[in-house]
Amino acid sequence: MKKSFIATVSVYLLTAFHHYYGSKVYGTPWRAHVVVGGVPALLLCFLFMVLYQRFGMRVFLAVYLLACFVLFSLFIGLFEGFYNHLLKNILFFSGMKEQTWRMLFPLPAYEKPNDLVFETTGVLQFFVALVQVYYLRLLWKTAWRRK
Repeated sequence: MKKSFIATVSVYLLTAFHHYYGSKVYGTPWRAHVVVGGVPALLLCFLFMVLYQRFGMRVFLAVYLLACFVLFSLFIGLFEGFYNHLLKNILFFSGMKEQTWRMLFPLPAYEKPNDLVFETTGVLQFFVALVQVYYLRLLWKTAWRRK
C-alpha cells in the first residue's frame, strides 16, 4: 500500500510543479489551481489508506483504489499527461498543419510546445501515472484477494 501511495504522491508533486511552472512561464495563473486543488484529492486518498490500514475493511480499500485511480491515473495521467502533452507533442512535431492541430488543442488552454521543462514534465505525468497504476493493481491483486 505504501508504494501505491508514494506513486500517487509522485503524480501529484509532478503535476503541481508542472502547473505552477506553466502558470509562471505562460502568464496563466489559472493553471496553478492544480497545486491547491490536488491537495484535497491527495488527502482523500490518504484518509482511506489510513482507514483501511486501521480497520482492514474492504470498502476503505475500494475507495482508496478508486480515488487514486480516477483522480490521479485517469485525470492527470491519461488526460493531462497523455492527451494534453504526449499526443499534442506527437502531432505538433509530426508536422501536422496548425489549423488541424489547433482543432484538437485550441487556444488559450493549449500552448505550442516551446518550453522544454513544461513539455517534459507534462509528458512525464503519463509515465509516472503508469507506475502508479502498476502499484495500484498490485495492491488490488494482493490485498483484495487476500481476505
